[in-house]
Amino acid sequence: MVFAIFLFGWSLFMASSAAATVGSADPVEILFETTSPYYQPGVAVVTPGTPVRWINGTASHHTVRHDGCVTGETCAFQSLAVPPDSNFLIAPLPPGRYAYHCELHPVMRGTLIVLDAQSPSDRMVSAVGASR
Repeated sequence: MVFAIFLFGWSLFMASSAAATVGSADPVEILFETTSPYYQPGVAVVTPGTPVRWINGTASHHTVRHDGCVTGETCAFQSLAVPPDSNFLIAPLPPGRYAYHCELHPVMRGTLIVLDAQSPSDRMVSAVGASR
């Protein structure tokens, strides 16, 4: 009986340790701005497995809506109104290009690019890092 309890406890420990490492990458942050380009950076490039957080430091509410939500494509992400001093976090996305906008302020547009695991940009960054 004691051995069974030990195994159960060990399996819980291992499960919680594995869960802590999955998705543990720090999110890339995109800021809402009151002036152009309105999202900073306007084009955010992230590596696979990276979550993304939009941070509203403005005095107005904003949204983040993937253009695919309105064009009939797959809707990759969509927020409710993000109040001032709040944020919107999404889980990592598959590789691709994701144009998005603010529903409350249509002039606000941005692009999120999730690189392939073996994209040429990754290899170039790796090569630059290796030459130092």
